[in-house]
Amino acid sequence: MPIMRRILYTLVFIAATAAGYISAAAENNDNSHRMPATPFEYPQAPDTLNSLEARTSYVMTHFWDKADMKKIMADTAKFHKAFSDFVGFIPYASKDSVRSSISSLTGRYANDPKALSLIASEAERTLFGPQAEFWSEDCYLMFLRPLLSHKKIKPAEKEKYLTQIRMLNSSQPGSNMSAFDYTTRHGAKHALYDNKAEYVVVMFQPESCSDCSMSRLRLNADAATTRLVKNGTVKIVLINPEEPTAGWRKDMEGYPYEWEIGSAPNVGDLVDIRVLPATYLLDKDFHIIAKRLDINQLIGLMATINHNQVLNPDGDRTDAKGAGAEQ
Repeated sequence: MPIMRRILYTLVFIAATAAGYISAAAENNDNSHRMPATPFEYPQAPDTLNSLEARTSYVMTHFWDKADMKKIMADTAKFHKAFSDFVGFIPYASKDSVRSSISSLTGRYANDPKALSLIASEAERTLFGPQAEFWSEDCYLMFLRPLLSHKKIKPAEKEKYLTQIRMLNSSQPGSNMSAFDYTTRHGAKHALYDNKAEYVVVMFQPESCSDCSMSRLRLNADAATTRLVKNGTVKIVLINPEEPTAGWRKDMEGYPYEWEIGSAPNVGDLVDIRVLPATYLLDKDFHIIAKRLDINQLIGLMATINHNQVLNPDGDRTDAKGAGAEQ
């Protein structure tokens, strides 16, 4: 379900509970007025709760009250839908209710490693994976902690999630980007930390990205970027996160010699590139200043750095750090 459609459904569901719409629809044979079918009867917020946050928090807190969990979890499709609906309320509920609701659900299965694995898998799909309708690292970690601390969960399964956690932790603004190796367009073996400059722009662009060539052309044609690259203030590191082809290597020959271009097929284990293309701006110590930059934002940052350098050539070159937030 597309994100805007799910948001609309969530808001309609909350509003409908105020009028007892769901229970009325259940008694009405006119299917045209029914809400979408649910795997079990979802809770209705009391009329005394007026705000969206209060109503959503109530629904989250009592979401699983009337569920026959044994049957629901045994039915993949039903649990899939119910879990998606449950998670869909997270953006609108209070932090306390979200925390207690997740704790309550996972707490039921503190001694059931199979159930914890199922819950973690659904959390990965709805809160972490590339098809998730929204990302919430904090909530995802709440679902994972019981699994990671369970002694009967196999180390191999835990390692999968630990890899994700390490990747997330090292991909946040202010964190050091994890060091990774890559093979340059000329076949040499290099590492991220080999690149020395005041600012390092790391662009992850798969060969399959049809729009990336235009962003590269715009960056290559940008006068401010070219000046900063030529004088060593900025280093452009362009990484293909897929297995490179001969066609890709040939295409890359046309870009400036000063650009560091290579491929690193396993870089997704170390850096958050769940959505591609992905562009990061790092400082000289490889701390992340900004992430998920589009080409307009990147060129704007290059203009800011260049402007301040021209005005104050001997000054502190840390102006871009004012933009150090996730875009």
